[in-house]
This record gives sequence, C-alpha cells and structure tokens, in this order.
Amino acid sequence: MFDQASSLREIMRDVSLHQMVQQNINTNVSQKIPSVIAISGGKGGIGKTLTTANLGLCMARMGMRTLLIDGDFGLANLDVVLNMRPDFTLDDVLSGERHIKQIIMDGPEGLRVIPSSSGVMKVPELDHIQKLALLDQIDELDEEFDLIIIDTPAGVSKNVQYWTTSSTEIIMIVTPEPTSLADCYASIKILAQTTNETNFKLIINMAQNEIEAKRIYEKISLLSDEYIGARIEYLGFIPFDDSVKKSVRERSSYVQKYPFSPASQGMREIARQIMLNGNLGKFKGTTQFFWKKMIKSGNEIRS
Repeated sequence: MFDQASSLREIMRDVSLHQMVQQNINTNVSQKIPSVIAISGGKGGIGKTLTTANLGLCMARMGMRTLLIDGDFGLANLDVVLNMRPDFTLDDVLSGERHIKQIIMDGPEGLRVIPSSSGVMKVPELDHIQKLALLDQIDELDEEFDLIIIDTPAGVSKNVQYWTTSSTEIIMIVTPEPTSLADCYASIKILAQTTNETNFKLIINMAQNEIEAKRIYEKISLLSDEYIGARIEYLGFIPFDDSVKKSVRERSSYVQKYPFSPASQGMREIARQIMLNGNLGKFKGTTQFFWKKMIKSGNEIRS
C-alpha cells in the first residue's frame, strides 16, 4: 500500500512538471525543436549508458517525446541495456547506406532510439562531409521530439567534443573512485578548452549516500571554478544499488524492473531536477544551428 501510494504521488508530480515544461515550450511557437543533452564523464565503466537509458525512460514517462542517440561508434551498448536488436545503426547512416529515419527504433515506453554499432568501426570519427550529411537528416527530426539525449563515448576524443559542442546541457557522470574523479575533472578541463563550454552539470553515480555525493561534487566544483573557470551544477546522486547490476544482467532498465529501488528513486529525482531547473524549452537556436555550430567547432578542434 505504501509503495502504491508513493508511486501515485510521484506520477502526479511528474504530470504537473510535464505540463509546466510544455507550457514553457509552447509560449514560443517558433521553437518547436528538441533540447539536446549530452551524457559524458571521461573514463568508461561509470554508468553513462545506464544513465542515458534510465533517464530517457523517466523523461518519456513525464510525457517528453524522447530520442536517445548512441554516439559510441564501434563500442555501442545502449541497445544491449534496452534489450534491443538493431538491424541497422548510425554507422549505416554515416556511410551513406541508410537514412536516419530508417534506423530509428521503437524502445520501451515510447522511447525512440538511434543505435550505433559494436565490434564494427566503419566510421571511427566523423569527417566534414559526414557531419554535413548527418546535419540534413537530423534537421528533418526537429518537430518529432522534445528531447534528445546523447550517450557519448568514453574519454575526450573528437567525437565526444562534437557531441557536446552545442548541446543544451552537458551532464558529467562521476563515481567515488579516485580515477573517476580525476578523469571527470580532466574531461571538464579539456571540453572547456576545446569547446569554450563553461557550464556543466554533475551526477554522482554509485555513491554510498548524499553526504558522500555532495563531498565529491564540492571537490570537483571548487577545482573547476578555481582552475578552469567552469561552473558545475549538482543534479543529484544515484546510490550504490545491487538492483542496477541485476537489471544489466537481465537486459532491462532498473527504473522498469526495480521501480522502488534506491537507484530508481534517485534517477526519478534527477529527472525532476532537469525538468524543474534545466534548459528544456530554452533552446540554443534550432537543431540545424546545433549541428552547424558543431561542424564549425569541429574544424577548429585539434587533438
């Protein structure tokens, strides 16, 4: 009974949040284009893909027309997390064999997904022509979605820089491990230098509690502010939770399989913070502008 009542209250809160955000979006009818969030964080194994999948589901449940893009060419696993088996991937689009509308998959609970490949590297990095071709096809999706979430590769390669350059928001994922903290700070530094981005948001994954999460946030925030001039905003934390590992083995998202787990509760709260305090409905131009700026920046980036 407690779980059912608690779940009902959460649903009602989410419905109210969605109505508020949609009202904000609809105040400017000329901006019928999606907001873009890039999920990054440096090293692999910190939960970027799990965050992308579960956050996407939470946003879809709140009524946002949500598209997930797996931006990790050659090492993609967003389809694995969501138990999907794509026939075609983003590599087929970039190689000119398919149009992007032909590879969009229907995911759980109304999610739409653009998968990438795993174990195949047709297109390890985007060249100028591929970015222009992708621009035209992405632009055709403008009015179909409210939100696009991009699962970026590990590290700070040119592809990561391309994906993050003109996103409405960049969300960094970090865990309590010292290597993750160091890589997260290094990634913020490099992205700030190469893309001129000075605003980042932070999710602490696998934290023992909120005290530990806030301590990690304060450490990264202070360093970034003092040495980089970057502003870091705390979005929330996802507690260490065995149900997360179980959901991965079962090829299911934890917000679906274990809706009352600590991890699911943490993810729902993060989704609400994005709806309440994020830039949804406050766009940086059109999606075409997003890609044009990305291409321009790509020409200036040197590794």
